[in-house]
Amino acid sequence: MFRRLLMPVIVIAALVATAALILPTGAIGDVRRAPMGIATDSYAFNRNALISKPVSGSVQVFSGSADVQDVIDGDLLVFGGDVRFSGAGRVNGNVIYAGGTVSNATGRVGGRVYALASVEGAAASITSKAIALSLLFLWIIAAILLTLLSGREIRLSSVEIRSSALHCFALGLVAFTSFVLTAIVFSYLIQYLVGIPLLAALAVFGVLTKIYGMVAVFHAIGTLVAGAKTREQLTSRKWLRGDLAMVVIGVVILGAIRMIPVIGTLTWSVASIFGIGVALGTRFGRRDPWFLAWRAAEA
Repeated sequence: MFRRLLMPVIVIAALVATAALILPTGAIGDVRRAPMGIATDSYAFNRNALISKPVSGSVQVFSGSADVQDVIDGDLLVFGGDVRFSGAGRVNGNVIYAGGTVSNATGRVGGRVYALASVEGAAASITSKAIALSLLFLWIIAAILLTLLSGREIRLSSVEIRSSALHCFALGLVAFTSFVLTAIVFSYLIQYLVGIPLLAALAVFGVLTKIYGMVAVFHAIGTLVAGAKTREQLTSRKWLRGDLAMVVIGVVILGAIRMIPVIGTLTWSVASIFGIGVALGTRFGRRDPWFLAWRAAEA
């Protein structure tokens, strides 16, 4: 009975821990409801935002106004509303707005105030997008190289995701939580020096696991979109054929989703969990045992 309940309990605990790690620590509400004071980039849709506590990230408001009463360390972007400063309100970055007005901003903006319709405003608003595109380009290069070097392994892991998605997701949650908890334990050993190489080894293993797993996720998404279920179906096509094509299709699709605020971040987080799970579950596509397998002695 205990063994049957152990795995569900671990998965539920991992879900709670993961949600606490990747979800925002606060939210922007209507100006009449809740003030805001959080430590990450924040978004508001179809509502007003009241910044009454310090925010260490950037704030984006879509179809609403922003009432800035405390400090925003990053940029403030407001589309379809007004920007009002009062009290100790200040933006250390830039203020970019469209469809409204900015009032009482003199001496309260560390950067510049741009109208989105201007060339400078448009350039400032896409700075974060340019960074995201640069990272997407690096992902494409890494995916192509890994597929060329280990196409068979990537394909086998892709099949595992499509055939056992729930298992991969549960294993990824448990593994991600284990990585975090192990890193916390190793951090206490830094003062004894042994913690530094342990943390470095864990970081390298975690990065390699995520990269391989994400490439397998790219392949799985590309295969699902292309509608090919077997290797023969892929090789018989004139276009959209081969493992490399499937991986590139997956990168482009997930990359496009990544550009969507909030949704893109959550989607990539979920994809990373799938990737970590399938990388560990398939032993990086090799399906070999992690440790020495026991075999009966032969006479």
